[in-house]
Amino acid sequence: MALASAACSRSRNSIERVAVLPFENLSGHADLEWIATSGPKIVTDQLAGSAAHTVAVQVVALRDAYASGATELVHGYIETRRLGPHFEFVVEDAQTHKILQTVSGDGDTLPALDRLAKQIDPAAHAFSSANPQAVAAWARGEYESAVSLDPDFGAAWLGWAQARATAGDSQQASEIVTRGLRQTSLRSPVDRAQLELLSAALRKDEPAQQRALTNLAELMPHDSALLRRVATLKMNARHFAEAAQSYQAVLREDPDDIESWNLLGYAQAFAGDPDGARKSFERYGSDPSHTANALDSQGEGAFLNGRFAEAEKSFLDAHAKNSALLAGGDLLKAAYARWLQGDLPGADRQFSQYLAFRTKQKDPLIPWRQAVWEYSTGRPGPAVARLSEVTGPGADIARTQIALWKDPSRVPQDPAALKLAFDRTPPALDGITRVLLAAALARTGQKDQARKLVALWPLPGAEGDPLLQSFLFPKYLELKQELK
Repeated sequence: MALASAACSRSRNSIERVAVLPFENLSGHADLEWIATSGPKIVTDQLAGSAAHTVAVQVVALRDAYASGATELVHGYIETRRLGPHFEFVVEDAQTHKILQTVSGDGDTLPALDRLAKQIDPAAHAFSSANPQAVAAWARGEYESAVSLDPDFGAAWLGWAQARATAGDSQQASEIVTRGLRQTSLRSPVDRAQLELLSAALRKDEPAQQRALTNLAELMPHDSALLRRVATLKMNARHFAEAAQSYQAVLREDPDDIESWNLLGYAQAFAGDPDGARKSFERYGSDPSHTANALDSQGEGAFLNGRFAEAEKSFLDAHAKNSALLAGGDLLKAAYARWLQGDLPGADRQFSQYLAFRTKQKDPLIPWRQAVWEYSTGRPGPAVARLSEVTGPGADIARTQIALWKDPSRVPQDPAALKLAFDRTPPALDGITRVLLAAALARTGQKDQARKLVALWPLPGAEGDPLLQSFLFPKYLELKQELK
């Protein structure tokens, strides 16, 4: 095969984000169409993992390339000449459209694509199969044929398993993954890591998913999308300090990923670092479209760590900035923050502002909301009396709430069921579930585990069965006293 290439000098001190567009099939031959559609996949696979300077993404259109934050664009075509297939590939700067590199030549497909990948980044590794017949079968979706031709073809095992999983055949997908992982000489460590991740997902084994994702991220350390998945998994597993480190890794790769600043703030708050959280939320709020939400997040980070005066101010600022954001919820959280500072009369005044706001919204549950507030703040008698008089739209919830107050044994108490619910609930929404689980553990003598669960304050009214919300702070405060 004859290939020619040219490149202009460009510094490789920073990470290049390369978007590989579909190649054009100008040959007129349908049997070469797979090169146009799967060639970009081959190039991006070669740039994954061992490529230290490049993050590559396969895109279907130019707008997707720009949306991905690409700094370089790769495009090209295949045509037929007298000697057979001819390839022309171009790498250009995404902003200036200056041609950075070109690769052209005649002959076989795989060497041409390999040359292109290594022109983009000399650290690019070989594709996971060098068998042209196997690669062609893989590109056509004939996965079983592909792995028969090349049993070490990791991308084909992965594609086959993913196709079966997408079709809803999890059992066959698992069998394919197992067979693929038995091939000890799979050429690509990235393919093996992806197969391990898919295996864990099919088994619904969250610890194994976290290990596989972490391993994959180590192989692809500059892939911010992958790093975000790792951070999310660690956050949901309540490994908060590790989640914060993962979000920081995301932001090193993509400092303008504004949502990750918010998520970093929550990870830091849950890890017991309210000062670090406040700085992250402030960075999140530097985007005007997120300022109000950042103030609410800042309030929640302070509340979790018992900084109630700071929390109250942030909640009130968030409501002033955008009262529609949480339908008045920031006023409710501010009232709880004032109460937990030891000022019940002031908290009642704050709560009355919340009621006034909800009344303007024509909320039919005003009496129930006021009764929940009274019960939560230590006034069960007035709360029951208030709901006993309710008629009309709120009567059903009033009756059900009174029945639960009169028979608190109906509140969930089974440790196993509560642990399952807790594990399935995102940390920012786990208030009542966490407190009820802590109470269940304390009752069964597991007080050290219960203490860990009540180390952070629960957020008011954040999740779960609304009929249980009135038990949140009474039970939490009782537990805090019991577990001293």
